[in-house]
Amino acid sequence: MFSFRKLALGTALALIPGVAFGQSVELIYNNTLPPFNETYQVGIRDFAADITEASGGSITVTVPDAELAPVDRQYEAVRDGIVDMALIDISAVSQLVVLNGIGELPGSAPTSEAGSVALWETYKEYFEPVGEWEGVKVLSTHVLPGRQILSVSDFIGNTPESLQGARIWATSATLAVVAQGLGGVPMDTAYPELQENVERGNLDVLFITPGSADGAGVRPNVTHMTKIPGGLGTGSFAVIISEERWNELSAEQQATVLEVAEGLPRRLGQANDVEEIETAPNYADTPTTEVEGEALAAFHEVLDQQVILWAERAKAAGLEDPQAALDFYQSVVDREMAE
Repeated sequence: MFSFRKLALGTALALIPGVAFGQSVELIYNNTLPPFNETYQVGIRDFAADITEASGGSITVTVPDAELAPVDRQYEAVRDGIVDMALIDISAVSQLVVLNGIGELPGSAPTSEAGSVALWETYKEYFEPVGEWEGVKVLSTHVLPGRQILSVSDFIGNTPESLQGARIWATSATLAVVAQGLGGVPMDTAYPELQENVERGNLDVLFITPGSADGAGVRPNVTHMTKIPGGLGTGSFAVIISEERWNELSAEQQATVLEVAEGLPRRLGQANDVEEIETAPNYADTPTTEVEGEALAAFHEVLDQQVILWAERAKAAGLEDPQAALDFYQSVVDREMAE
């Protein structure tokens, strides 16, 4: 939860004529995630409740029971005023938003917390000034833990060659390209349908974390796990609010939202890391390969191409020095992992 260190002052000011919060407003926060999902619990449910509480009722954030926009149309729904807020998957808007894709790159998320903090600090330092997010304001960013290679068939996946022809569950733009580069066939099905697709034999390999596999109910189907340092890549997300609605809030209301959002990337990262820590003992007997040496170099012949491609696209999107952003991101990851 966020700190209430300034709440008492804000409440006192609200009692003084002429310094009160603006007119009471309701913000509609679209949701496409299931209730057991850590990102939903911290980034949507708790974030909405905390804003409402901290504002003293000046802002009511409502999360509808049914989604008002599908996962691949949330950005447009917020920008065009259909809903006011959303937590979006960057891969769903990769044609519109390039820079935040840095968080999806191979090796970018040794932990969700480290990657999430790095992405947010890099966004504020390098990406926000570019103005890539048309019509919305970004309140938070985070990434999931780095994806690993979990086999659910006879494909082992401990070398690039061993993935030739495998049907691979890959749910971000970066992971799909990596799957193709490794000779596999990328397949993107909904997470709630993963267990059904695995049990029907529709998938051979999953680019997923052990915790997410456990949550999807497919751990009993895992035959082998291959671990790449920092992961093959991952999913990158952002919490956004309509720029028009943001500008309608009073200065006090905006300050309240920003205070509640302070530290949200870290809280989201920590929540997603907990699942990995808690489920790790469940894989104690799963055959596992820790990739290193020549085998790791072989994987990186494919993985490193994604970094080069991102830098090219970032330059075209208006980022003056993509390498500086990459170096900064890595420096934050290193700092976080050392703490």
